[in-house]
Amino acid sequence: MKTSIGGAASVLKWETLERRPDGNFRIFDVEWVRRKHPETGASAEFVVLHTPVWVNVIPITPQGRVVMVRQYRHGADVVTLEFPGGVASAGEEPATAAMRECVEETGYQGSADEIELLGVQLPNPAFMATRCYSFAWYGCQRRAVPQWDEHEIVETVELPLEQVDRLIAAGHIQHSIILAAWTLFRLRTKVVEHSRRL
Repeated sequence: MKTSIGGAASVLKWETLERRPDGNFRIFDVEWVRRKHPETGASAEFVVLHTPVWVNVIPITPQGRVVMVRQYRHGADVVTLEFPGGVASAGEEPATAAMRECVEETGYQGSADEIELLGVQLPNPAFMATRCYSFAWYGCQRRAVPQWDEHEIVETVELPLEQVDRLIAAGHIQHSIILAAWTLFRLRTKVVEHSRRL
């Protein structure tokens, strides 16, 4: 069986035979999907979790500092340091959702034409259909009072870019989609810096 990159999609992709919803659990829906491999004939049921679109955003102040939030995460039972983010409402554009989440969590806001899509991630494609859109938002300043929901207690901090790098290297930032967003951002800034030197 071919496994080389570039021409094997038709061999690697399985056919979907049946989809069977199996419950809504507030933050995700569970679905069982029966699939069959077109070449080997192997078939099985696989569980797939569906969620709304996820977003996160790296707010950058006019002074070039990064706005981050500390908050408690019930799943891991830890306080995390991360970028503002959340889920898009039904029909809401990812960029709009990212700006809304940033203002609600931090009160920081920039111009709508200063938000840039860094990339789209698949947080765990083995069993999740989720897409996470990561953005950078430039020129953000504290312009509003944060609007937390009753279950949120958030601490907002401004950090130099290099300090974020050091915190990641030291293992103090472990949230996977935050690490992915920062990688995309740093790759983008390196490309910009390189192009300016040309």
